[in-house]
Amino acid sequence: MKSVLKLILIISIPTFFSGCEEDENKNFQTDLSLEANQLFKISTVWGESLYFGLLNFEDYSQIPSGELPGCPSVLIESAEKRVTLTFDPTNACEQSGKVKRTGKLILQYPLISTNSSSWILTYQGYTFQNDTIRGAREFSVSALNQVTETFINLKTTSNKNLNTTFSGTLNHSLTKLRNKLIGMSSTGSISGTNSTGRNFSIDISSPRQSLATCFSQNEILPIAGKENWTIDRGQSRVVMHSINYETSGSCAVTAKVTLSDGRNLLIIP
Repeated sequence: MKSVLKLILIISIPTFFSGCEEDENKNFQTDLSLEANQLFKISTVWGESLYFGLLNFEDYSQIPSGELPGCPSVLIESAEKRVTLTFDPTNACEQSGKVKRTGKLILQYPLISTNSSSWILTYQGYTFQNDTIRGAREFSVSALNQVTETFINLKTTSNKNLNTTFSGTLNHSLTKLRNKLIGMSSTGSISGTNSTGRNFSIDISSPRQSLATCFSQNEILPIAGKENWTIDRGQSRVVMHSINYETSGSCAVTAKVTLSDGRNLLIIP
């Protein structure tokens, strides 16, 4: 799978990479940039469909398809309180973000909404940038404009048949204007096992802040936030990297990865 974004070293060493896979480098334990690239990809796979999960049932009847990331067709089944999003990359979609999706996202909402309602987002034959994603995510109202997200064993499979499995518990604070979602702030953690069998975790140490206006242009990176990435190398060795997101204007985002050895990587959209 090709990476969503390129990561390049911004210090003076001849290391460039994009879309690397672990089977292309058997000495993975010493390739920090490759390790960071994989963790960035996992974080992006989780984040790219977050907006869909945080919209409520009524939102989907009010937002045009062209203002949803990737311009999916939208099937609303009122009696079942179900929304099906179908992504076809051949459809015309005039959005600045160019990430591609195929397949379906199915959102099942409760027939009767309460102050503690829960709903499910399920991946069906779904791919993001050629990675297949399987599983489901549950969202629950925890307080006014507060949503808790949990999922167990989401699985991604690359076009080289490399598998990563991860679970997470996250909290989202929603900002609304006249009952319309305009922004979200997310905290929490994700942990799992990568394709070489190593355990990893992603901890959001400073809230990931995202804007609905950016998602509406298929721009999927947060405009602010920090994540700490940890990977278990075995034999009681743990390596930590981090990433900082910040906006450079509108939905343009710059992000800097700091590797465990102190080197910096710059994410280039």
